[in-house]
Amino acid sequence: MRCVWRRRRLSLALLAWLTLARAGGSAEAPLRFGTDANDHSGLSPAARALLTHALQSLGQQVHFEPLPLRRSLSMTEQGLLDGEAMRIRAVAEEHPNLLLVPVPLVAMEIIGYVRRGETGPADVNALAGWRVGFPRGVVALERLLAQVPRRVEVTTRQDLLRLLRIGAIDVALFASTAGEPDIDAAQTEGLSRLPTPLHTTALYALLHVRHRALLPRLTQVLQQMEASGESARLRSAAWAALRAQALTESR
Repeated sequence: MRCVWRRRRLSLALLAWLTLARAGGSAEAPLRFGTDANDHSGLSPAARALLTHALQSLGQQVHFEPLPLRRSLSMTEQGLLDGEAMRIRAVAEEHPNLLLVPVPLVAMEIIGYVRRGETGPADVNALAGWRVGFPRGVVALERLLAQVPRRVEVTTRQDLLRLLRIGAIDVALFASTAGEPDIDAAQTEGLSRLPTPLHTTALYALLHVRHRALLPRLTQVLQQMEASGESARLRSAAWAALRAQALTESR
């Protein structure tokens, strides 16, 4: 009799474990997307807002992991992350394990700062004669500056502005987006922003190839969001929050 009760308790325990396992497995784990840890522009908040909304409409949660851009790309290529929040089209073309979501999330502008009273280049094609500083790991900038002989990669915005201020570089380049506020005046004392962007390019989300089945559904949702104006609303809200934060920090 004791053996019968022991087997019954074991059976009940196994049944309870299987029930819990099934319940736990019914909810998909959040997708993990890499995002630029050093991005001080409105690009990342806008892209995150669009991706979050689109994926949630598909019943999928998402978690964004701020990482250096090179590390993030390597991790996604290896499948340690599920996707990238913002990359140029060429990144997907050069990495077979990455799939382009073919709806631009944001448009990146390359803006420049020079010392006050000095002139600067009119566009990226005129940068060859200048000493140029730019944020480390931004693939779009790396490609645009590949033929510029005197260029310096810097990790933080503060370091980049410091190099410009002391005359170690002639131009400091940043990734920005239309409509976002200038860098805080306290950080750019003695410096001036160039009047027009030097270059503009679209940024897209990427998925690891294991999420191939998700690609058409996510593409369709993002297309619908663009057509309805929802994407524009989410971008504006993200940039408004950024402006409000910049205003608060300047007080």
